[in-house]
Amino acid sequence: VYVLPNDIMYKRNTEQSSTRDMLMNSGFISLQFSGNLAVIKTRPGYASSIAYDIDNRDCKDIIGTIAGDDTILLVLKENANRTSVENCLDFITHNK
Repeated sequence: VYVLPNDIMYKRNTEQSSTRDMLMNSGFISLQFSGNLAVIKTRPGYASSIAYDIDNRDCKDIIGTIAGDDTILLVLKENANRTSVENCLDFITHNK
């Protein structure tokens, strides 16, 4: 038996976003620190491109990144200044 899907199950966003609005959203959700590690949570699909941008910036306290689909692991230098790291990452948090 074929049954038509209900509206709730397949509800789509009908609001049109302008290209400018979409580009202003970096996908950033949160940043948390633990020792010499930091974790950035993003919207699904954004982590890889944000990690690429971080790796190509001159952030002296960030050694490198590992990205999944919606999470980025930052490896920080020993005794890295968290404020300095946050300032370096301002390009993603500023457009939230």
